[in-house]
Amino acid sequence: MNIESVKLFIEAFSGLGLFLFGMIYLESQIRLSAGRMFKRLVRWMTSTPLRSIFAGFLTTAVFQSSSVVTLMALSLIGAGLIGLDSAIGIIFGANIGTTVTAWIVGIVGFKMDIKLIAYMFVGIGGLGGVLLSEESRWRNIMHAMVGFGLIFMGLEGMKESFSGVASSFSLEQYRFDHIYWYALLGFAITAVIQSSSASIAIIQSALFAHMVGFEAAAAFVVGANIGTTVTAILGAIGGSPDKKRAAMAHFLFNVSTGLVALAAISWLITLTDMVMPGVDDVIRIALFHTIFNLLGVLLWYPFIGVLAEWLKRFFKHEKPYFTKYIHNVSPRIPDVALAAIVNEIGHLIEEVENFSLLAVNVPPAKVLMENMPIDKLLDTYDEKIGLSYGRQYAHIRHIEGEILRFIAEASVQTGDEVWRRKLQMAAKATTYQATAAKAIKDMLHDLDLWYEAETIEEKEFLRNIRYQIIRSVQAFHRAYTGDDKAAEEIENIYKRVALSYQNSMELIADIVKNRKVSSEMVTIAINDLHLSKSFTKSLRNTLRQMEILQAGGGSLSKDTAAAA
Repeated sequence: MNIESVKLFIEAFSGLGLFLFGMIYLESQIRLSAGRMFKRLVRWMTSTPLRSIFAGFLTTAVFQSSSVVTLMALSLIGAGLIGLDSAIGIIFGANIGTTVTAWIVGIVGFKMDIKLIAYMFVGIGGLGGVLLSEESRWRNIMHAMVGFGLIFMGLEGMKESFSGVASSFSLEQYRFDHIYWYALLGFAITAVIQSSSASIAIIQSALFAHMVGFEAAAAFVVGANIGTTVTAILGAIGGSPDKKRAAMAHFLFNVSTGLVALAAISWLITLTDMVMPGVDDVIRIALFHTIFNLLGVLLWYPFIGVLAEWLKRFFKHEKPYFTKYIHNVSPRIPDVALAAIVNEIGHLIEEVENFSLLAVNVPPAKVLMENMPIDKLLDTYDEKIGLSYGRQYAHIRHIEGEILRFIAEASVQTGDEVWRRKLQMAAKATTYQATAAKAIKDMLHDLDLWYEAETIEEKEFLRNIRYQIIRSVQAFHRAYTGDDKAAEEIENIYKRVALSYQNSMELIADIVKNRKVSSEMVTIAINDLHLSKSFTKSLRNTLRQMEILQAGGGSLSKDTAAAA
């Protein structure tokens, strides 16, 4: 191999590196600017398997990466936003959508002098990214233009270097004897670079330079299609059972479709030539890629429901997690991550409510589900339950820590100010819940002492404290779960709790008068009143944060965020 050939190979790999970087950069910027669109589109279009397939196709055409869309689908199912059958439909559609890249590369990249177009995209996008403010969503669009330009600059480099290699270097001795080796090569390259679009661009460049035959290129494309399953499998590791099942569906679909395509490759090539006779090999390979993916979806479509039910037999044993949602979701996808955070805070709220009610020895279901009158609850459940409160509180602290860790990881994914303010509100809501739980935890030992007390004044004080906690949890729960009247009255409820605090001071005065009550119990009573008030205030503040956070909307004013 001479110096000129080495130079050409270096140029080819440099072009590939530029192409890959452009694709990754484009994906990241589109994900930041269009993540909300993806979530809304998917949730709206996943009511039927056919709509799910179309959603997968459309979003992959936009994001230019089936791997990204597949990972997003896994994140959505991990966050509990879509079902397994919907995720399978999205994955099927993404396989069709990924062929759009091959068509763009084939039509634009090999039919036009794309250097000028690439420079124009990089230039306009670069200038726009520098001039626009960090808060502007257009800045992400400009950065996406840079990524798009880099893709075609890399493609041009690969195209020219492959043509140079073909004219100066004989590859006959390096060609494989059987097309299955090309399929294996396509699989290996895609598994390593994590992009079937890039792999197919490589083989299109080789076809353009007449370095490989069409049948070998077709086998390479089939192998690349199977190689995308590696990304999904990696993305599902450590996830929920449904997330793993969706990755398994992706694997089964791509492998089965690929094996059938390899077995019938001659027939598929003939069908390709019948659909568009006389076109060049670069367009033919894009058409071949589209046809075998379409046929695969048509074959699997009637069995989506059956496949989903069958997959539910697997991955039944979950690794234990403190969290329910965020461990299934990547913090790199802002709107999906935010939905998981909101759901996880809801999980934390449920745990704090249960902990608080059990601390005052009342079954949570009687308060939250059956809505028993508080006086009846106090009369019915007047004995200590005797649970492991320390373990419950430790569990709450673990959930709190995981939420705050996830928020910290998500906050570094983008400089968008609106996104960061929402994360700040989520962090505040989490902290308020932690404060509420801490108030109850600090009261536990005192409650034991109150239960052991014998004077009328002490028993009355205990009843009053229990009443305040139950009433606060009951009102908060109704407001949080959408009771409009409770939401409107939450401030009044807090005022009543504050008034109850003043009334309780009268109870302390009565306690002081009774010589049988120790000075220590008087001090404990004052401390418990402060803790009870802190508990209720924390619930109210949580509700304020969650109301704004769950309201959605594209932006929040700085004044609104500050008021939160």
